[in-house]
Amino acid sequence: MTESTDRSLRLSDLVEEVVRTAAPQETALLPEVTAAWLAGDLGEPVRVGRWRGGRIGVGLDDGLLVTVVFPVLTAALSRMPAPGAERGRRRRWQRLRRHPRVDAPVARELPARADAVRAAVLAVGPVVGVSPRRCRLIADAAYAVLLRHRSGGGS
Repeated sequence: MTESTDRSLRLSDLVEEVVRTAAPQETALLPEVTAAWLAGDLGEPVRVGRWRGGRIGVGLDDGLLVTVVFPVLTAALSRMPAPGAERGRRRRWQRLRRHPRVDAPVARELPARADAVRAAVLAVGPVVGVSPRRCRLIADAAYAVLLRHRSGGGS
């Protein structure tokens, strides 16, 4: 991928790299899970602070790490202040509920804030119903991915 320096890191790219790092045996499920997330069929907020686990297709359930990475990372990143970010909790939840979802680029400064992303994932995971063990797995994988991007070694 020689074009990777010209292309911004998108949420789906970050999720793909996190899954490849934390649960490589689940990478074959990424296209279906990504399509379900973008269509709004995965991990929708039922009310503020609560996420509904979803089932995707036949034989895939919310016990798989790949099915919770999108909701956890989206919730964690939405809690992190960024320059020029829209303010207000109401607008944030409206963006999360919008159908279909957009595969938004993540902030360019995010790799430099790998520690803050890790802390945000650890803080938001239990709020959205993910076990502490799985939160640590996602947080550590996201941290490693962002460190690779910070040093210029992103995929």
